[in-house]
Amino acid sequence: MSFKKFLSEIKSIRDYEQNSIGNLLLNDINEYLNKINSTAGEENGFSFKLFENGTDVFESLEGVGGYSGVMIRSPHYIGLMLDNENMKTEFLGAYYFQSIVKKLYELDLGSCWINIRNVSESTKHKLLNSEDKEINYLLSFGRTDVKAAKQKTSTIHVQSGESYKTNPYGAKIVESLDTETCRLGLEEIVFLHKWGEEITYEELESRGLADLFQYVRNAPSYKNKQPCRFILKDGETCLAIKNPNNKENITDAGIMLFTVEGMAKDTGIPVKWYYKEKYEQDADKEKAEYVILAKIEL
Repeated sequence: MSFKKFLSEIKSIRDYEQNSIGNLLLNDINEYLNKINSTAGEENGFSFKLFENGTDVFESLEGVGGYSGVMIRSPHYIGLMLDNENMKTEFLGAYYFQSIVKKLYELDLGSCWINIRNVSESTKHKLLNSEDKEINYLLSFGRTDVKAAKQKTSTIHVQSGESYKTNPYGAKIVESLDTETCRLGLEEIVFLHKWGEEITYEELESRGLADLFQYVRNAPSYKNKQPCRFILKDGETCLAIKNPNNKENITDAGIMLFTVEGMAKDTGIPVKWYYKEKYEQDADKEKAEYVILAKIEL
């Protein structure tokens, strides 16, 4: 399946048919989760849990979880569970969580990220049946209730004039068609050699990366804050985030890396990446302006 098609069509779904999607699909999804858990998850301190009974989850989080305290009701949920609060664990967990969004899309199911980071520990402890893990995000999913849906999605744009809709975070709606009011320009997210050094569009074209960054700058981010930046160096591209002490930004970086990798492969660009936590500008992590989280070979 074309990754560009996925990126152009994916949207957050907040209205679901409340009937179960059925054992066949649930087994397929659970098999996919277990595969991630037994490989990347076990090695890196995160795992995914399928909550088949959505009613129990909704009732435990109604009024306290979700976007601005509004919990989304769905027949099923998937939870991202962390063994620790390390930056790498948050980052890789988000990367693989977004791969689940794509898996659900391929199964013709809707989904939506739900942030429960600020829900009380006692509530989350009960949700996990006292498992000794941290859970900050859920993914609601199911069949879209077309009649009930009054879908609210952010409209995103590329400078070629094409527009796409995406919003796995359920972020604030942006109605404007003016690119400058809804998405940062290339010169604001891509730097050359060092942080803050602007790169020209011609330079990106000469490297064969202009189209790639036109699309990936539209990766969703929490409340549309767009914290991710790229620093192009000889032979590699660094993925960095502003304000590294904001954990939502780390999550956004994981989603961005999944998007970069998918779009690169889709456009025939060989891509390899590895995690690399490197603070810049200030040796004091609490005061660091930004942090590099991954090195990407494009």
